Amino acid sequence: MTILRGISGCVGYSSGVAAVNRRTAPKPEKHTITDPASEESRFRTAQAACKKHLNSLLDDTAENDEAKEIIVAYLEILNDEAFFKKVLKRLDTDLVNIEYLIYDECQAVMKKFTAIDDPYLKDRAADIENVCNDLIHSLLGQESDFKPKAKTGEDIIVVAEDLTPAETMKLDKNILRGFVTEKGGATSHTVILAKSLGIPAIVGVKGALDAVSDGNMLLLDATNGIVTIEPDSDSLSAFNNIRQTYEEKIKKYAESVAMDAVTKDGHQVFVNVNKGDTESIKSFDSNACDGVGLLRTEFLYMDSDDYPDEEAQFTAYRELAVKANGKEVIIRTLDIGGDKQLGYMDLPKEDNPFLGYRAIRLCLDRRDVFHTQLRAILRASAFGNVKIMFPMIVNSEELIEAKRCVEKAKQSLRQDNIEFNEDIPVGIMIETPAAVLVSEQLAKESDFFSIGSNDLIQYVTASDRMNERVQNIYDSCNPSVLRAICIVAHNAKDASIPWGICGEVASEDRLIPLWTALGVSELSVSPSMVGKVKSIVRLVDRAQLIPEMERIMDIPLISDIKKELDDILAKLEEE
Repeated sequence: MTILRGISGCVGYSSGVAAVNRRTAPKPEKHTITDPASEESRFRTAQAACKKHLNSLLDDTAENDEAKEIIVAYLEILNDEAFFKKVLKRLDTDLVNIEYLIYDECQAVMKKFTAIDDPYLKDRAADIENVCNDLIHSLLGQESDFKPKAKTGEDIIVVAEDLTPAETMKLDKNILRGFVTEKGGATSHTVILAKSLGIPAIVGVKGALDAVSDGNMLLLDATNGIVTIEPDSDSLSAFNNIRQTYEEKIKKYAESVAMDAVTKDGHQVFVNVNKGDTESIKSFDSNACDGVGLLRTEFLYMDSDDYPDEEAQFTAYRELAVKANGKEVIIRTLDIGGDKQLGYMDLPKEDNPFLGYRAIRLCLDRRDVFHTQLRAILRASAFGNVKIMFPMIVNSEELIEAKRCVEKAKQSLRQDNIEFNEDIPVGIMIETPAAVLVSEQLAKESDFFSIGSNDLIQYVTASDRMNERVQNIYDSCNPSVLRAICIVAHNAKDASIPWGICGEVASEDRLIPLWTALGVSELSVSPSMVGKVKSIVRLVDRAQLIPEMERIMDIPLISDIKKELDDILAKLEEE
């Protein structure tokens, strides 16, 4: 029996036989060519094949918002002519095969990204590498999809260095019981997809490929990040007992979806879901949640060859507002910039776009684009409980100016005799230390706060969420992160405005009692997490828990904080 440890990605317990994916990144040989036009034609054929493959995956992910968003991002890279322009230009100057040039340029990009201490850029670099690898596999005529060897009726746990979204989504979900990867952090694409599928995942498991062989019996304790290889009888028995208890808990979660998330002392928390594409709007079921806590509007711009007009945006926003049946729909204004290149926007290339020209900064600079979107959102507000949310606000000047833009859009609609909600709530995302530190002032100009936890953790701890070497720093239970959220919660309370959380920590088991005790108004989570979050909220008595939470805020060590929070959750579940 061997035990390996990694990072808990998607919690849960599972068992199965190992299906090991030992596919490595392609390293094409370099050779001279005489016909650059023919090589470019080969590239276009491979590019078209990869697009076709990804588009077929989009059809398979109609009910999976997170997976669809990732696949769309890959299609963006594949369609990025600016990225491949240099590769194609080198065909004429270097006279070498196209697959080698793609590999060479990709390596150069990866080298640049390695030197940049920016989590979002490194995340994009991994995406670029995956797309390039798929292109090279296609050019070389190699099968890029991993096909596990499994006997009929056999449950499998996939073990790999890493998994691309395409590989993950092609796996047979009827037999797939878990993921184990050597690479990746707690918010990697593997984890995001695992959560959307409800499949346990452990990432950052060093030495997994050396230790595991096809057919090995594996036990996954993805709650604690433990992989057991070829367990003995005692370990198997103990594991099965724990898993049975967990499965009973899952059944209770399913029953909680239709219930209100109200604490024992009467505090209600709205448990909403995130949306971000056309298909997820069409399939939205208002009975399965309390509303939409975050509508990412970028898909309207990414799916278009030019700026989407007001009517196209209005149609999408109105459809969701109507489907929500009076439940809240929080629409985030355009959050796009140098990290998401769209040709028609002619955005500047930046060394560090995550800190550059993006989100509200871009909107306040391109007022015509902003005005069009605001008119569309306001028009949709006549059909439901719509709210406006600005991303990446870092000071009061930005917020005040953005609100002036809203008033200007309102005035234009009045002149056109178009109905809208005159009192539409306007809030902001708290995503940076700057916003945390001035949240007292921002609260005076906001109708609500929504804490963007993934970005906030990265900015506060200055750590890359994709880098397993700093996962001990990028941690939702880092005291600096918890204190930052406490500051925001207290300032929102003092200003009598509601506040919510979106991102991974909104559905993290041990933290849900903490957010509830702090008085969170809304948690925006993956659709698969709604029942769990509601169930845990219903266990909480805030009056009893508040003193405990204040004590936890003074604990200096992350490990001790987690132990205290785990003990509190276990006690709540026993009562």
